[in-house]
Amino acid sequence: MKKLIMVGLLVTVSQSSMAVGLVNDMQLCQGVIEFVDNKLKKAPGYYDKADVKTVRQGLEAYNQYIQREIVAPRLLKFNGGDAEKTKQMQKQVDAYKSTVVNQLQSRYPQENLLTDHAISVNDCAKKAVPSGKDLDRLKDAVNTMVKLAQMN
Repeated sequence: MKKLIMVGLLVTVSQSSMAVGLVNDMQLCQGVIEFVDNKLKKAPGYYDKADVKTVRQGLEAYNQYIQREIVAPRLLKFNGGDAEKTKQMQKQVDAYKSTVVNQLQSRYPQENLLTDHAISVNDCAKKAVPSGKDLDRLKDAVNTMVKLAQMN
């Protein structure tokens, strides 16, 4: 009887770990998105404004997708539907995301975008792929990021 309980517990822990693992990955991705957006708020003057807008809109749509479809529902499920616990956990996620942004700013202090930034966003997209217009906007954003990075 004890063996059956342990197996059930391990399956539950494993599923919870996978859910939390994707949330961890996505909070890193949200940090990258915020970092790139911050760079584009003070983009070099030689970047075309329409290109900057394309990147910012595409990344914003992707960020909303991550929050709406992955982070928020998985945190709620992880907390057994407890909205208050989920709200507190979201604060922890946001705090960690801010740490990621600060680390990236220290590592990449220059104002211009680098191909590394586009690669990071693309790697995120491999882990969580939006669909429809969100996917189209994300593709446009990443392609435009590469274009801007090549201008340096």
